Amino acid sequence: MNLKQIFLLACTTFSLSLLLSPAHARVPCSVGQRGDVLWKGSWYRAQVLNTNGNSCYITYDGYDSSWDEWVEPTRFRALFYVGQSVRILWKGQWYPGRILDVSGNNYKITYDGYDSSWDEWVEPARLSY
Repeated sequence: MNLKQIFLLACTTFSLSLLLSPAHARVPCSVGQRGDVLWKGSWYRAQVLNTNGNSCYITYDGYDSSWDEWVEPTRFRALFYVGQSVRILWKGQWYPGRILDVSGNNYKITYDGYDSSWDEWVEPARLSY
C-alpha cells in the first residue's frame, strides 16, 4: 500500500466512525484530566474524577469535596497547550504524542514515532497527561 492509499483508508475509516458514532457517546473529558469549569460566570480550575454519559464529575482546586459536581460539556474546557507532551487515545489504546496547535476546544496532535500523515485534530476526551 502506498502512502496515498493509506491516507484515503484512514480518512474513510475516520469519516465512517463519525457517522456511526452517536454524538451523545462522546464524553468531553477523561478521568484525571485537568481543566477549567464555568461556575456563575467565572472559570475555576478543576480535575475530572469520573465520567458518565456526556457529563464530567469534577473537583475544584482548593475547595473541599462538598463542591464536587457533575458538569455538562458546555461548562468544561480542557487545559492543554502547544508543545505539551500528552497521551492520545486511538482505537482503545494510549499513544505518546504532542500538541501541535489549538483551535477552540480541539487540538492538533502528532504521535511520537509516526510521520506527519498521522497528525490529526482531536477532542479533549482523547487526550490525557
